[in-house]
Amino acid sequence: MHGWRAVALLVVITVCGTSQAREEWQGNLSENFFQAFIEIYKKDPGALTRYPGGLQNIGSDQLHRAIMALDTTHFTYMYPVSVRGYDIRVDENIPHERLSLMAVKGDKMIPIPFQIDEYDRSGLIWIEGYNKAKPEGEPGVFDDFDELVFMFRDAGIKYQPEHGDVEGRILREIRLDSPRNDPRYAYLMLDNPARSEADYVNVDLDKGRVDSTVLELDFDPKDFTNFNHVAPKAGPRHGQNVFDNIYVKISTGILNQNLRVGLNSRDNIKVTPIAKREGPVRASMLVKARIWYWHLPTFFSQQFAINFHEQSVTIPSRFAIDSMRTLKYFIMFLREPRIEVNIDFHNLNGAQVTYDSVYQSEQDMGFVDGKMSEFENRLNSTRLPGDWLFMDSNQGWQMFFSNHLPVVEGGLFDAFLDGMEMNMVYADNADDLSEHERFPGAMPRIGFDSTGLPRPAIKLMGAIPKLDYRNMSSLGEALLALARPENADKFRDYDELVGEVLTQAVAHGRFTSSEALADAFLADLNRMRFTGIAREDLNGLIRDAIIEVVEEPVFIDHSKVLQTMVRLAGERDIDLGNLRYATMDNTLWFPDWVGPGGPRDFYWQSVNTPRHTVRPWVDNGR
Repeated sequence: MHGWRAVALLVVITVCGTSQAREEWQGNLSENFFQAFIEIYKKDPGALTRYPGGLQNIGSDQLHRAIMALDTTHFTYMYPVSVRGYDIRVDENIPHERLSLMAVKGDKMIPIPFQIDEYDRSGLIWIEGYNKAKPEGEPGVFDDFDELVFMFRDAGIKYQPEHGDVEGRILREIRLDSPRNDPRYAYLMLDNPARSEADYVNVDLDKGRVDSTVLELDFDPKDFTNFNHVAPKAGPRHGQNVFDNIYVKISTGILNQNLRVGLNSRDNIKVTPIAKREGPVRASMLVKARIWYWHLPTFFSQQFAINFHEQSVTIPSRFAIDSMRTLKYFIMFLREPRIEVNIDFHNLNGAQVTYDSVYQSEQDMGFVDGKMSEFENRLNSTRLPGDWLFMDSNQGWQMFFSNHLPVVEGGLFDAFLDGMEMNMVYADNADDLSEHERFPGAMPRIGFDSTGLPRPAIKLMGAIPKLDYRNMSSLGEALLALARPENADKFRDYDELVGEVLTQAVAHGRFTSSEALADAFLADLNRMRFTGIAREDLNGLIRDAIIEVVEEPVFIDHSKVLQTMVRLAGERDIDLGNLRYATMDNTLWFPDWVGPGGPRDFYWQSVNTPRHTVRPWVDNGR
């Protein structure tokens, strides 16, 4: 439930970016002013935010040259860096207000935009007074599960003595290594009072407004899925609304497949904003999704977060103890459901659309003209989009959806979805009308529908060993409890169900060795971002344990695998109890251009993002 809701919201927030698309457009910004501005911008990240409306005048070629002048690609220009506290390892209990971030710009150290966000024990952004779970660590004090956030482009060159002394003390040097750019550096400061004035994104819950440097979005304050206006602030049609509506419909039996009800996003499904945590780099909105029917009490209610950056929106769908309990409770009610999600756009004549699963060359594009082409019929008959979905507005902005749901067609997790049919929806038809749209026609309409429930996956949820998970706040605690030898017999049903699916997969020539099984498992799992343990360490534990325990890929003794993971963790000095939760960070990027390598290269960059290395700072390190 949470997964499709997250995808629906992401696909609907589809606007912005800034300029160079496949069809270039001319601005009216003078070249002399542009050159002068670039020199200022390279020295001060706040320059752009002090030039309101500037992007309305800049041309596509000028913006491209600006991005190149900053030594960024069109991806790394808009990439937000996030560093967890356990990577920074500040031993002191330092209040947030004593910390700041600086970088060398031009020939001196200056403050750059940053923020420190906190989380609760289930992985939700922490906003005091609104979370159900307790905070992770002490609020207001920098600790392991806090997150430092800043823009890649705002980091600078390495600090040297000739850049001058700075007030306060440098605690850490953060080096960023990108596959396409030179190394960059940012410095975590203690007791330096200087702060950048730049502010890249803002949210007003009372007015229902999201504003960033490059986009504007108006929504119903009582229902975030009800958008009134979504528009870019740049390009030849800046300020023009490009959104019609989102419509979600569920037809399902309630406890009985013959007692069917209809639920929809107008009458029974609401996503209500309840709080926000805002900084200059990211604005996080805490929302509550709720489903009810007639006078019956709510039978699904779940909090989740939406993160707005300057040129991206992310919904970090959580894999945590509390979210699993809620999902299991919700599924108990459903019988043979059909879920339909449709998103209608507006004012996008001439746009081009494609998916990873059908894209082979630049010609593999659907062209929005009010008529379905042969290729667009393929878009409408695709089971899954693959790793990405791409739209070029040909109006100075593009949209790129990076899919991180851990279900890949033909992958290991996909084998457990038997009984559930999925299909992408695509329509380019000026005469295709729907009762809930504001503007007639589907130009285009993008979405998906699914029927049935994944029987093997549901059986597995019911076969999870029975323990008292109510007092467990993290995945690590649950894994350690499940690994105890006295719980080995509780895996019997679970092992048998997994074995049934694997036996069929092996019979069809898949996962023919324990190594292949481990690699397939990790290929899907790597689409999720786990917290608390380094990714390489966690993957090593899982892969080595599977290979050591599994003799034939038709049967897994999960108890022995967990026990082996615990043993290997001890031998490698890894605290498995630190594993907190995972998120599936499905992200909508709004680039001005995906770059000369096209959408596949842009996806490669989104997977191979800049890596950070944190080092303590000492005077002789200069």
